Amino acid sequence: MKSQKMVAGIDVSKDFLDIHFNNPDGSEQCFKISNDPKGHEALLRQLGLKRTYVLEATGPYYLCLAFYLKKQGADIRVENPICIRRFIQMNLERNKNDQKDARWIYRYALQREGRPWRLPHKLQLQCQALIGTIELYKHQLVRLHNRQHSQSQVPITCRVVDQSMQQVQEVMQAEVQHLEAELEKRLKKWQAAQLRSLSSIPGLGKRAVALLIVFTEGFTKIQNHRQLIALAGLSPREHTSGTSVKGKKGICKMGSGRLRRVLYMCALSAIRCNKACKDLFERLKAKGKNGKLALIAVCNKLLKQAFALATKGTLYQAEYCSMKP
Repeated sequence: MKSQKMVAGIDVSKDFLDIHFNNPDGSEQCFKISNDPKGHEALLRQLGLKRTYVLEATGPYYLCLAFYLKKQGADIRVENPICIRRFIQMNLERNKNDQKDARWIYRYALQREGRPWRLPHKLQLQCQALIGTIELYKHQLVRLHNRQHSQSQVPITCRVVDQSMQQVQEVMQAEVQHLEAELEKRLKKWQAAQLRSLSSIPGLGKRAVALLIVFTEGFTKIQNHRQLIALAGLSPREHTSGTSVKGKKGICKMGSGRLRRVLYMCALSAIRCNKACKDLFERLKAKGKNGKLALIAVCNKLLKQAFALATKGTLYQAEYCSMKP
């Protein structure tokens, strides 16, 4: 993990940073500062650049600190919170507070290997914010529609409420259309070739294309289609041990639930308009596999197609036949 002898583990919260670090003489110290520009400057002023900084990816709260340290030339590692949590559990820690978490992140940094954190592209963060806002608005639109329908079943209705909900829905629908246009504009500016390649796959909708590009950081975060399948939480999972433990087989859902849900809906469309996916679905059904398992296989097929086209920069070919045995 560390590239320097000096290490600092940082527990990030909305308002504060808890830091646990070592000194040249081998002693360890900790302190607490505010999670704002002044606190970031004070942290770097006290600990310097000749040190490896390790922190968790805790929502959006770590980003300002990570950007600041990276731009100043510091060695920074951002780790998956699940890895940190499992490391703490492995060491049988029974208590939890911010100071203890910072100390465990520091110990994790001393023992584990990791890759230096890369600055995300500005357009990637903008696209990510647009996707999240579009999904939020669409979710609220469904809730408003359901509420409006339930209100219509009441014998005595309130006209003011109906008009208010109708106006809000119209405004939100207009905003969704505006944000979707902005998302497409930024995707074209950032990853025009990948957007064109992925959009050519029958059954893969605009939302799925946008999620694939953003979650994979323009397909730079993964090296093969298996990693892409794992990112979506669609990898096969087995849970057996000896003769007594025979868990039900399924998929390992340690991945993006948002991407997995969208891909499942895309699979329903792909079995009608995507020749390779349709053939796969029918072949599995003919073997007696249930429909859900066959649809998961179609999701994986779509991801394989997406990885191949996005990395090669080509368009979908319905009659393409791989030369690999």
